[in-house]
Amino acid sequence: MELPGAGYFYTLAQVGITFAGFAAILMTLREMRGAGMSKFHLWVARSYVQSGLVTAMNALLSPLLFGLGLSQRMTWQAASAIIALQSIVLLLLAPGQWKAASGRPLQTRVKVQIGLGLLINAALLANVAGWPFEPTGGLVMLAVSWNLFAFFAQFAESIRFFFEEEESGGS
Repeated sequence: MELPGAGYFYTLAQVGITFAGFAAILMTLREMRGAGMSKFHLWVARSYVQSGLVTAMNALLSPLLFGLGLSQRMTWQAASAIIALQSIVLLLLAPGQWKAASGRPLQTRVKVQIGLGLLINAALLANVAGWPFEPTGGLVMLAVSWNLFAFFAQFAESIRFFFEEEESGGS
């Protein structure tokens, strides 16, 4: 028996790896142009590669746990706990990293993305507890997808900084 939604998780993992590859290509293109990489550019690129790899890892977690013999309920609970805890840590570290890399305050759209990420991960923690509903894979899918979607939005907004000659200081 295969875990419900396994195909979706595998697709998310593939998209996450592809996304990390695009970030690496952007760094290479900027270097090839001779523009160099500022502290901000390096942080943004690292964040994109990290996001793609974390997405892939999180997407593969549920099928792995189920394959190791956990029940469906335990799979959703364990995956929810692992994904929520590491995601919350990354979300809480992001503002300080942004400030250190850009020297600017966090933009409103980034605050909104972090806030939504924290809400989604709070829902994952409720999934761990089985409250107010039975644990479900849908919340795990949402959380892994949100990580990727949030970085897609950030990527679309900040791609222009990779093609500017002067460092802009933040997106």
